[in-house]
Amino acid sequence: ANYIANGVAHARKLTQKGFDTYIISGHIKPVTEAIVGTTGIELISRFNFTKAFVGTNGIEFDAGFSTPEIDEGLIKEAVVKHSYMTFILGDHTKFRRVFPVSFAPINKCCIITDYVPDEKYLEATVIKEVSK
Repeated sequence: ANYIANGVAHARKLTQKGFDTYIISGHIKPVTEAIVGTTGIELISRFNFTKAFVGTNGIEFDAGFSTPEIDEGLIKEAVVKHSYMTFILGDHTKFRRVFPVSFAPINKCCIITDYVPDEKYLEATVIKEVSK
C-alpha cells in the first residue's frame, strides 16, 4: 500500500514505521507544517485513493465539513473528490461549528469521533464513535 500525506509530521511518522510514503508539494504552513497550494492539488488529482483520512475544524448540516483557510480547504476538497471512501476525523467539539471554507457536504464522508453530541447527525451520515 502507498500512503500520501500533505503534512510533514505525518509523512515522517509513516516513513519511520516503514510505510511507502509520498508527500505532496506546495507551500508549507509554518504552524501546522501542512502543505497547501495548487501544485499539491494537481498531484492529488492524479491519484485514486481507496481511503482518505481528513481532519476538520467544523461539522454542520448545511455547511458540511469546513476549515478556516481556503488553501487547506481546496486540498481537502481535492482529496475527498478523488477518494472512494473518506473518513473525517473530528472530536465532539467540531460539531455545530462552521468555518469560512466548506470542503465537502456532510453526507459525502464518514465521521470518526469520540462521541456525537446530537443524535440528528446520525441520520445525516455514517458515524463511528471511538474511545481513547
